[in-house]
Amino acid sequence: MALANPTLIPLPPERTLTAQHYRGGQPLRITWDECGVLTTVELGDRSDAADLWLAPGLLDLQVNGYAGVDFQRDESASEPALLEAVRALRRDGCRRIFLTLITAEWKSLLQRIQRYRTIIQQNAELWQSIVGWHIEGPFLSDQPGYCGAHNPAWMRNPTPADMQELRLIAESDPVLLTLAPEREGSEAAIAEAVRCGFVVSLGHTQANREQVKAAEIAGATAFTHLGNGCPQKLDRHENILWTVLNEPTLTAGIIPDGIHVSPALFAILHEVLTPARVYWTTDAMSAAGAPPGRYTIGEIELAVGADQIVINPATNTFAGSALTPIEGIRRGAQMLNRPWQDVWDLFSVNPARLMGLSADLSSGSAAGFCLLRSK
Repeated sequence: MALANPTLIPLPPERTLTAQHYRGGQPLRITWDECGVLTTVELGDRSDAADLWLAPGLLDLQVNGYAGVDFQRDESASEPALLEAVRALRRDGCRRIFLTLITAEWKSLLQRIQRYRTIIQQNAELWQSIVGWHIEGPFLSDQPGYCGAHNPAWMRNPTPADMQELRLIAESDPVLLTLAPEREGSEAAIAEAVRCGFVVSLGHTQANREQVKAAEIAGATAFTHLGNGCPQKLDRHENILWTVLNEPTLTAGIIPDGIHVSPALFAILHEVLTPARVYWTTDAMSAAGAPPGRYTIGEIELAVGADQIVINPATNTFAGSALTPIEGIRRGAQMLNRPWQDVWDLFSVNPARLMGLSADLSSGSAAGFCLLRSK
């Protein structure tokens, strides 16, 4: 299998074709409906497949905004804004997302979820695209370097009652919750979150090994954007990177842009972590899928250059990313020197498995599909 970049191909109007399965290469003849959902999948003739490849749609568990739409701002809670964002994401290979809300006043954050849910439930296209919630804060470390783009003024300790409130608002929707386990009361809150059916991820944390282990025992199973949400300078003997890498049960999210995690560290992380312990995410903010310029993530205005690096001018630090999902596949594959087909699961099957969702290419699969060609 040649090491080549994938190009997304628009679906033809006749709604039927033959393409190679992204893993095994076997030819599959498929048909799909007007919503882009597979209706039949059967073995096809290899001579009809040409250089077309079939893969499940990407699933991004951390999207703060996209295509100029900032999910942290109330004006984005409209049907046109959400449709603009999810259609741009679909154009860039991502069929499903977890709409991510970052640190805010807790009651305000819950109200924002409620407003979004009302809109999403009334639109089938949004319902198929926005399949869950990633609540990243306010239960994070408020210390410099660890709080990142989050406003420390809103940060506080979690309680079991907070988890119950969140479940009541989110109803039966899947929820990924990021918190810092050194916050007082986090063990009880994690246990209640798990009882409520949430997946608990650690992040924006300076927790020591004992605190991380206690969080795992309480039910935490993941770590949010490993290598980020921490200071540039860390203790060489005791730091959150070494702690996470030494814990065999945590699944780590990683941003594959070559910016948030250097190519060298990116390769090392994938050597140390087994493939099942990694999922990729863009951590996209409103500048992703949009031209360079000035964009927001909540209250903060950020500068995005032609290099797609998102900088907070006030602190000269990263604040989210402008990475598109398909570009994440390209860069990640290049950094690992592997064919894109080998890493596709890290941005589709693996995040789906973490959240208890399907990500296959069977008829009617909620994952949807992507049609690609290798350059």
